[in-house]
Amino acid sequence: PPSPHRTSRLHARSRCAGHDSGRARGSSARTAAMSCAAMAATAAAVPAAAKVTSRRRGRRIFVGTRGNVETGSAFPSRAGRRCAARGGSVAASAGDGVEDTSERNDTDASGSDSAPSDDAADAAVASFPAEIRALVADGADAALRAMDARLALAMRGEAADAADDDEASAREQAAKFAEAEDQAVQIVRCLKSSGSLRGFGAARLVPRRDYALSELKLNNIEAEKLLAPTESTISGLRDAASKTLLAFAFAWVFAAHPDGRTVAGALAVFGGALATDQIAFGGGVEALALDTAAQRLSPAYVSRLRLHEAAHFLVAYLMGILPKGYTLSSLDAFEKYGALNVQAGCAFCDGEFQRETRLGKIGSASLGRFSCVALAGIGMEYVAYGYAEGGVSDVRQLDGMLRALAFSQKKSDSEVRWAVLNVITILRRHESVVRALADAMARGATVGACVRLIEEKLGEDI
Repeated sequence: PPSPHRTSRLHARSRCAGHDSGRARGSSARTAAMSCAAMAATAAAVPAAAKVTSRRRGRRIFVGTRGNVETGSAFPSRAGRRCAARGGSVAASAGDGVEDTSERNDTDASGSDSAPSDDAADAAVASFPAEIRALVADGADAALRAMDARLALAMRGEAADAADDDEASAREQAAKFAEAEDQAVQIVRCLKSSGSLRGFGAARLVPRRDYALSELKLNNIEAEKLLAPTESTISGLRDAASKTLLAFAFAWVFAAHPDGRTVAGALAVFGGALATDQIAFGGGVEALALDTAAQRLSPAYVSRLRLHEAAHFLVAYLMGILPKGYTLSSLDAFEKYGALNVQAGCAFCDGEFQRETRLGKIGSASLGRFSCVALAGIGMEYVAYGYAEGGVSDVRQLDGMLRALAFSQKKSDSEVRWAVLNVITILRRHESVVRALADAMARGATVGACVRLIEEKLGEDI
């Protein structure tokens, strides 16, 4: 991937926006009626989207699902689970590389409605290594500080340039970084098992089935405004810079009357610089300059970007994916990781997803988490502003993943619509948490501090 982060990039482009809104699939009229009833109940529980201001765009460090993750609970009602059982899994009949885990996930989720007993919690904690248990025994704050230390080491692995190392040294460093990441994930999972963290992996999800565009509209979701993001700030700055350079060139020629050789030399230097940036850095120098200018000139751009990344962070955490680190500007990414062509983004512990990818068998639960986290950024922009601007690369990356899995157009649309419904429901329910998290990330809070803030701000209805 074209970023310092070797995590899987969750950028997504939905193909459902421009397609006909087919009917939700069901095995009988009774199933369809039950599905619509469940959706109507969801719509009633979802608060109206607030209108505010913020932004996000371009390529970024982003988000895989690495690290052993837990399955989020599904729709809690008994009727909702029956509807899910009838609807089946979107992934079940898709490409051969997708394993159907929907039935197992529904079973796990139904058991997560009640808190585990003390004996069950003790048994779960006892399954972790002694080193992890000792860290958790010191308290949640101490354990989260230890987690931050390990994530900082893992992020060094994201930024490490192994080009100068020999192969053996590179493998040794990679193993060290991977071990630090795995330990960070185990700390959080152990805290979850002990009852110290409520939110990790606790997101309630709507049932797995085919949803029509009409059902999204029933939940006040206009897919065309969410799934077709258009960047305006960066493109506007690019156009303004081009016009300024052109005007400057004409003024120079008019005032200085240079000879043809001088003009040709100036054009060669300018063209060579642009070509070098595009070929050697993938346009990274231009992206760095434009993003830095936008950060200075447009408060709305900064606000939207922060909300976008905070939404990725929160949705990933609620889906059971531990964020590894984040950046909110191209300059920050360059200073921390030596990365160009990265405007903002989150990196995640995505070891489990990477292992499934290597084996060629991606479970429907993993794919669902991947899809939801990918669409979280544009989802928050839609919730806050009524439309999305940034996140084009999010959409493209999810689209690329679905194509790689040999999903048909129909199955891709189904996966995206299911993810959109989940993401918008979660973000509307926890919009205040996203805003508080965005402010904390703007202050440079550590991942551990962000986790503490999420746990403090989450209400009873996760």
